[in-house]
Amino acid sequence: MTSLYQRFTTAALHLVKPYSSTDVPPPPQALQYLRSHYEPLKVVFFLSVIFTLVAASIEVWMISFAGELIDTLTVTSRTELWKEHSAKLIFAAVMLLLIRPLSQLFRHAINDIGLNCNAATLVRWRAHNHLSKQSVGWFQEDLTGRTAIRLVDIGNHSSDIFFQLINTLAYGLVYMVGIVALMSGTDARLAIPLLVWLILYIGVMILFIPRMVVAQQKFQSAKSALTGVVVDGFSNIDTMKLFSDRGLMVNDHRIGLENTRQALFRTRQIGISLRTILSILEGVVMVGFVGYGVWLWSQGGASIGLIGAAVALTLRITTMAEWIFDALWWIFLRVGSLREALKTIAQPLAIPVTPNAPELKVSGGEIEINNVSHHYGMNAGGLNQVSLTVKAGEKIAIVGRSGAGKSTLVNLILRFHEAEHGSISIDGQNIRDVEQDSLRASIGMVSQQAALLNRSVRENIALGRQEITDLKIENAAREARAHEFIEQLVDSEGRRGYDAHVGERGIKLSGGQRQRIALSRVILKGAPILILDEATSALDSEVEAQIQLALKEVMSNKTVIAIAHRLSTIASMDRIIVMDDGAIVEEGAHQELLAKDTLYAKFWQRQSGGFIGVSDNGQAEQ
Repeated sequence: MTSLYQRFTTAALHLVKPYSSTDVPPPPQALQYLRSHYEPLKVVFFLSVIFTLVAASIEVWMISFAGELIDTLTVTSRTELWKEHSAKLIFAAVMLLLIRPLSQLFRHAINDIGLNCNAATLVRWRAHNHLSKQSVGWFQEDLTGRTAIRLVDIGNHSSDIFFQLINTLAYGLVYMVGIVALMSGTDARLAIPLLVWLILYIGVMILFIPRMVVAQQKFQSAKSALTGVVVDGFSNIDTMKLFSDRGLMVNDHRIGLENTRQALFRTRQIGISLRTILSILEGVVMVGFVGYGVWLWSQGGASIGLIGAAVALTLRITTMAEWIFDALWWIFLRVGSLREALKTIAQPLAIPVTPNAPELKVSGGEIEINNVSHHYGMNAGGLNQVSLTVKAGEKIAIVGRSGAGKSTLVNLILRFHEAEHGSISIDGQNIRDVEQDSLRASIGMVSQQAALLNRSVRENIALGRQEITDLKIENAAREARAHEFIEQLVDSEGRRGYDAHVGERGIKLSGGQRQRIALSRVILKGAPILILDEATSALDSEVEAQIQLALKEVMSNKTVIAIAHRLSTIASMDRIIVMDDGAIVEEGAHQELLAKDTLYAKFWQRQSGGFIGVSDNGQAEQ
């Protein structure tokens, strides 16, 4: 029996393929967004409606049969009951003991497993697929915690709406139609109280639903903002504790909590007033329906069984009204929440994916930057009409004050942002026209802030490349001077060496250890273009000297762009590009630039401890 049940429920789970992707961007409107997920769910929708209708029909039949049974017992003697009505009684027993439980089993299996287990997964899968195509610049515009919460929650919102719509509309519709038909069979006037109640009920819903949606959307917005503040604060707890007064941190949280409380208060206000009105309507239908039935009985126009059924139906109607209200309330709460989540999930791609774009083919690694300007949508900052050619295999360094445009240039080459003007090409191929993943697969990068995931050291070095052997990972770590300290690592779960987990953002490691693991990753990648953004800034002098030797080997036969404030680390590069205020102001070899005695020479003269020192106005630079 257990095996049969297991196969049955597993079959219900497999009614949907939740990992079906689509290249169609998600619509920003809630209804269109839900409809865009219909195709993979259409079979389970159809079955859900069918079994919900069957289950509702059986419930109406049960009340009808109860009335008939009362009438039968009233007019039939005890000795004749089984003889005259055995078939009817056996049928009722079979319905109650077999058909009804089976219909409920199929209904709940389809709804709770086939629909609920798959709808949320499908929505999250497609939402994540869309968000993963967003540019790095897009993610910098919003709080990461809020984006993650909305991604997870949108699956719950959509799944709940699907589930409640089917159960509320299908079940409630069949039940109401069945009741009206049952009562009308005796006297059509019995349906009048029901119709009056239904009209009033719908009118109340039309009046309150828009307010419910707006209130819930505001509540969800406040809650998302609260979540974002909490995640942002806890993610930077070291900085907050070091620089911020704890009272300020607590006060910010209190403001977020109070905004959320007031928004929730508004939704509850609407809910209480609506429930009160519905209670009044329930009284109307009970008095009108049962009272009119009693009057009919007193006039000889209705049997006692019909009155019993009317009482049962009235009680059931009030319960059903509460259930429908709760379902509709839940639906529109979720619609409001869905609208809020779609502000993030349904944003168009900041850098659209070019359909059928060819992969980047790197033959030598020449990078040509042609008249590029980028100001992040503003009128200042970034880059201003920069043109630069980095020959295949050439090693260049980019130096300049903070804000000169160095990182912007690198981000545009990686296409983390889309250049507002001009073009960037690699080996004659405009990076706008090639497949984005292939572009980044051709570039290795080590930045000042080495990014690690809360996974094992091995996974952080290989980063999803299943074909990489442990030997290759270890060799890359040795080359980055990381193998020795990796072997000594032990995490809180007792995992050691390359299996040890490094914590969120690699927080369990020192800055130098994180950077050496990041270097291992780049060495293993072996991309033909290499970008070093302060790659050795977190290393002590002894380790830095070792890494510099390793980097010379890594840079061999590669096109290299190195950003550095520590000028001693890039003095031997083929060419040095000096940037200031978003433009290239001079370029040449180290000795050539010193001989010119201009900006680079001033940087070199002002070096203190290997860093760019002070600006013309005496301000410290870094």
